[in-house]
Amino acid sequence: MRGALATAVAITLMVLAAPAGAAPSKCAGAAARDAEQRCAATTKSVSPTPDEAVLTPNVACTRTAVAGPAEACAYGAKDPVATVALLGDSHAAHWRAGLEAVAKAKRWRVLEFARPHCPFSFATPAPSQAGADECVAYNQSVLHFLGSHPSVSTVFISNNARLEMAEKGRAYRVQGDTEALAWIPASVQRIFVLRDTPTALVATPDCIRGAIRRKADAGARCAVPRPRALVTDPTVLAAARAPRARVIDLTPFFCSSKACFPVVGGVLVHKDQDHLTQDFSASLGPYITRAVDRAG
Repeated sequence: MRGALATAVAITLMVLAAPAGAAPSKCAGAAARDAEQRCAATTKSVSPTPDEAVLTPNVACTRTAVAGPAEACAYGAKDPVATVALLGDSHAAHWRAGLEAVAKAKRWRVLEFARPHCPFSFATPAPSQAGADECVAYNQSVLHFLGSHPSVSTVFISNNARLEMAEKGRAYRVQGDTEALAWIPASVQRIFVLRDTPTALVATPDCIRGAIRRKADAGARCAVPRPRALVTDPTVLAAARAPRARVIDLTPFFCSSKACFPVVGGVLVHKDQDHLTQDFSASLGPYITRAVDRAG
C-alpha cells in the first residue's frame, strides 16, 4: 500500500436535498429533491411500475474484451473528447444511465468494468458469491488495463456495501478496498467514489402496487426507515485514505433525515431490492455532473 494514502483525506461532495415533490418534466425523478430547484408540484404517479421495472433491461452498451478476463461495456458520446472508466460490481452497473447522461454532457466515452458480486477491492467475497475466487484477479486485470492506457485519467467506482465477504467485520473489506485504490495507476488523476445507494424491503413492491391502486403517495406510504435502508459504505471509508479520491454522496436525493423513499418525483427508485431503475439512475445524471464540476 502506498504511504501517501495514510496522509490524505477525501473530499465528500454532498448535494443537499429539498423536501419531496415532483411534477412531470423538470421535477421528475431526482430533481424533485434538488435543494437548488424547489419543486412545489406533486404527483402520485409511479413510472415505471414495479412490474414494468423487472422487465426493463439496463441501458445498452457495446461489450469488448480489453485485458485478460476483464470485459468492458462501452457507451457515451459518439465523438468523445475523453475516456473514463467505471469500476465495481453490479452496483456500478446500475449507475449506467446516470453516467451515460454525464458522458453525453461532457462528451465522454465510458468503459464500464462491472462484474456482479466482484467489488473493486483486493478483499475476497464470500464463497457463496458466484465467481468469488476470481474477483481479485479480475480487478488486477482492470488495473493492468488502466496502467497501459494512461489516457484514462478519471475513474468512477461504486460497490455493493452489503456484499458478504470472505472474512467477517468491516475492517477486512475496508482494507481490501484501500489496497485496490492504492494500486490505481498514477495516470488516473481523479477517482470518484459513488456512495452505495439505499435498499428497499422485500415487501416494498407490493406496498407500491397497493398505493397505485389506492391512488396514494407511494413514496411516502412505502418509505423505509433510513437506518434500515442505508448502511456504512466501506469504499467511502477507504476513499478517505486515498489522496485522489472524492466521494459523491447522492443520498439526499433518496432519503430525508428519517426515511428513504422508493418513489421520488413520480419515478420508481429500485428495480429490485438493491438495484436502481435506469429511469431513476438517469435522473441522477445532472447531479453527478454537478459534483464532478464542483470537484474542479
